[in-house]
Amino acid sequence: MATSLLGSCTPRAVTAQGRDVNTLYDIFFWIAAGVFVITAGLIAWSIIRYRAKPGDEDLPKQFRHNLKLEITWFAIPQAIVIVLFVLSALTLTDVNERVPEPAATVNVTAYQWGWRFAYEGTDVEVVGTPQQPAEILVPTGNLAFLLTSADVVHAFYVPKFLIKRDTIPGRTTRLDVAVEAPGTFDGECAEFCGLLHHRMPFTIEAVSPDQFQSWLDDMSAEI
Repeated sequence: MATSLLGSCTPRAVTAQGRDVNTLYDIFFWIAAGVFVITAGLIAWSIIRYRAKPGDEDLPKQFRHNLKLEITWFAIPQAIVIVLFVLSALTLTDVNERVPEPAATVNVTAYQWGWRFAYEGTDVEVVGTPQQPAEILVPTGNLAFLLTSADVVHAFYVPKFLIKRDTIPGRTTRLDVAVEAPGTFDGECAEFCGLLHHRMPFTIEAVSPDQFQSWLDDMSAEI
């Protein structure tokens, strides 16, 4: 039961970058679990070992300081923080690295309350509304999303990518991912942006490059 609950904390990543983030989450979790077990164990041991006994009126042996102990409980947390900082910086560098030769580049514009997806190098554009959320196709492999906003700050978030990017008015941010397998992935705005914030879902379907090109050709023919 505990394994099932712990396994549901984060979704299974479908991108190479998401797997890096998931690994970092796991490291944070197990270090936190280890710190909790050791701390709780020492507290429990102290309660049992030094509990008052019937008829025992004497105080335990008192001491003002223990230099070795103080250095130890200072050094261990510092080492943990440094290790986690370095691992986080390395993971962030990998996640922010631009993928080589993306199979598709999608210009994404968020607005109250929907999403506009325009495929670079084509006239194909998919626009979503609260009544009819956008559904787009992308090829598996390397993808680049160029993100901006038409009004206020939104956030482009696909849970199974395990990465979120804010969309900011007047600025273009880039999200590069490598989708490793076909599938359908739900997305949403993860930054409160107004009355219909909850009505900004979208769907990304990853298909084979041949299927994507066929869909792109059909969409271009309809324009």
